[in-house]
Amino acid sequence: MGKNQVVHRSTIFSSFIVAKLKSNYVYFVRYIFLAGIATIVDFIVLYSLTEYMHVWYFISSALAYFSGMITNFTLNKIFNFANRSKKIVQQFSIFATVALVGLGINQLIIYSLVEYLGFWYMYAKFISVVIVMLYSFIGHKELTFKIFN
Repeated sequence: MGKNQVVHRSTIFSSFIVAKLKSNYVYFVRYIFLAGIATIVDFIVLYSLTEYMHVWYFISSALAYFSGMITNFTLNKIFNFANRSKKIVQQFSIFATVALVGLGINQLIIYSLVEYLGFWYMYAKFISVVIVMLYSFIGHKELTFKIFN
């Protein structure tokens, strides 16, 4: 694959992200607010487990991510996407699948930044949140809350 093909694919992907965010601006703003609440839960659990319970940051990060994930699902289902589907188990399964990919990205970023670049785990988590948030918004908007509408 040549350099021009890689640049072209990157440009197409970037254009796709920008188009999705523009067409879903109101949802995205609400998503950021509600995800912000879930992120606070995530950070509190991460810091508490790591600092007070002495759990390795990598394990704490995964547990914290799940806490934030459940908070995010509940808030977005009710307040953002106004989704009234009664198929909560099936819907949460799709949400969890999208979130598990996000967890993999999260863990990879945090581990790499801490172990290879010497970042404090909380700074690494902040960087991870910014990156994973974009992926999560599109995944949940297009899959989780659209399939069961």
